[in-house]
Amino acid sequence: MARTISVLSQKTGRDRMQKLLKYYSELEAILPSQGPGFSAAILCAGETLFERHHGLASLELKVPLSRDSAYYLASESKQFTAACVMSLVHEGAISLDDDVCAHLPELTKFEQPFPLRSLLNHSSGIPDYFQFLQCQLGRHEADYFNNDIILQLISRMDTVECPAQTEHRYSNSNYILLATLVQRLSGMTCKDYARKTLFEPLGIQEMTYDDDRFDVIEHRVFSYESDAARSFGYKQHLGNANTVGDGGIYGSTAQLLLWEVEWHRQWADHSSLLHAMLQPSPFLDGTVPDYRFGLEITERFGQEVVFHNGGLWGFNTLIVRVPQSRISIIHLANCQNAEPDMDRILSAALT
Repeated sequence: MARTISVLSQKTGRDRMQKLLKYYSELEAILPSQGPGFSAAILCAGETLFERHHGLASLELKVPLSRDSAYYLASESKQFTAACVMSLVHEGAISLDDDVCAHLPELTKFEQPFPLRSLLNHSSGIPDYFQFLQCQLGRHEADYFNNDIILQLISRMDTVECPAQTEHRYSNSNYILLATLVQRLSGMTCKDYARKTLFEPLGIQEMTYDDDRFDVIEHRVFSYESDAARSFGYKQHLGNANTVGDGGIYGSTAQLLLWEVEWHRQWADHSSLLHAMLQPSPFLDGTVPDYRFGLEITERFGQEVVFHNGGLWGFNTLIVRVPQSRISIIHLANCQNAEPDMDRILSAALT
């Protein structure tokens, strides 16, 4: 009987792998090999079962995408910022129900408290800074901005979109503030704190927050948008920001696979930092949002799924986990045409 179950399990695994291969083969078919593309990897029970890289990291230099290609992770970075914050909570530097205004005087004009958890789960009601950038007269999409500039913008805000802890209102401002909080509580930049606390203990050397536009990032990937009127048929995105917290991390599939091994180890340990990030954090009316601290919990095909995604400047990223099956799926893209289809990927992996 045991051998029969093993054979059936192997067949099921092969069938699912064929579905994944079909999905990625179809994606490759619509993406020129000499254009931007994607990197994808599947981890199961600690082993890399699937890995594909298609297209170029740099159209100018004709550098192919590989497992070491460092993509901008966009909002995928939020889970790492939340992990830094929860590490400080674990150290006793702050608690989830503390009012962050004591450390963030930029919030003075709101004239109200903001519990730490309300920033982590996007229930603070603080408006997203992007809408204010976009309405500035004379502003060009290539104009530079960083955390200091955004903090100055937030300091001029005085009205929330909803009372704190009453609704989920996704706002990048929350995670700019959290990165600032990490720096003020730890005395280290968020970049250095993450490296020391999260990455170096796992042997992750290259994954990092990009907080200085003049820094060299090894194997950096550039992003593009289709534009038939331009040379080679693409417009290159300039990457005009160095914001940290809401985004900012550059990472490769090779480095993220190391992180995912640790993610599943922590899932098995209910006292871990991961479980602290995934704890229910109800609104004032008792409603528990799917969005926890830098991660979202949902259900697909009868299994619990934990994920976050990100998108900016043509980059599209997805890291999705199926803890019950010990599966992680990583999809990183440097153009809109290679944006991941989470439902189809999960359907291929789970059915």
